[in-house]
Amino acid sequence: MTEVKKLDKRTVTIISIVGFAVVFAVLLALASIYDLQVSMILTRGSLPAGNYYSINQFGLFFEAFGATPIWLAIAVAGVIFFWNAPRIQNTNAKCNKRALAIFVMCLCAVVICVGFYFFMSDLLKYVFEHMGDKDYLDKGYVIGLNVSVSAVLTALLLFAWKNLGEERHKKLLWFALVIIFTAAFYLLITVIKSPVGRMRFRTMNALGDASYSGYTPWYVINGKRKIAGLPSDSCKSFPSGHTFSAGVIYVILALPDLFKKLNKTWVKVLLWLIAIGYTGVVAVSRIVVGAHYFSDVLFGGTIAFLAAMIAREIFVLKGEHFKSLFCKKKEESEVKTE
Repeated sequence: MTEVKKLDKRTVTIISIVGFAVVFAVLLALASIYDLQVSMILTRGSLPAGNYYSINQFGLFFEAFGATPIWLAIAVAGVIFFWNAPRIQNTNAKCNKRALAIFVMCLCAVVICVGFYFFMSDLLKYVFEHMGDKDYLDKGYVIGLNVSVSAVLTALLLFAWKNLGEERHKKLLWFALVIIFTAAFYLLITVIKSPVGRMRFRTMNALGDASYSGYTPWYVINGKRKIAGLPSDSCKSFPSGHTFSAGVIYVILALPDLFKKLNKTWVKVLLWLIAIGYTGVVAVSRIVVGAHYFSDVLFGGTIAFLAAMIAREIFVLKGEHFKSLFCKKKEESEVKTE
């Protein structure tokens, strides 16, 4: 019986890159052709004529909770940095190490609280918007509720994380860097939205645009614009911020590389299924409510995925896959020279 030869890292890397490029290209081609048709099908029965907001419960649930991974991930990163801060006292830094450690811990506590604050704010935002209350943030009790719940969640998470052990804290520091790097790409999403100025499907629905004359493909730059009488984000469809925020969950794929107990095939498969499944469900929900098109969610999720994979490669794998693409060529050239 012949033994099956295991593929080397360079080959696996090339296959992975090519496979990703092919899948993305096929999905992008389909989105470019059927963007409008997909939205027309998925919003049927969930977006009443003349309405800006959907009545679909599935869509509304993920509109409120879909973006939570990015804020929860930021809170987790803050906790990891918090419990690594005391290690500053063991360094050779020429300063008041204790004072610096306390300062960093306080700063991290604020970051955690901010993460939970935006988690709560995002949740309440959509609840109040669908109730027709656009000035909810002007109400003191809403801000008070956000701050109070955020403070409690921060304290609970810090307490729960305390006894993980110093070795785990050190390893998780790399995971925190993966989170921060990935989440930072949300800035790219916000920078793109306004200049593209793509009209949402539900904007056309609210305007009674039965011929969908306001629709433009994802690659058309419309410029910054607003529609009178509709929310300020009515022309900020591309790319999907919700899907990007959901896609931050891809950072969990770095965990098996940090911990041997998780470095098992079934665990890796499970984490991939969770990441792809959650991002996919949120993506579909955004189309269902008319907030985004197929191409919007495709780009939002893909940007999050690429950011997470690049961060994993840099901070956890130390560029081993990148190196595998060039090291073999270098070795072959050295042999020929000899």
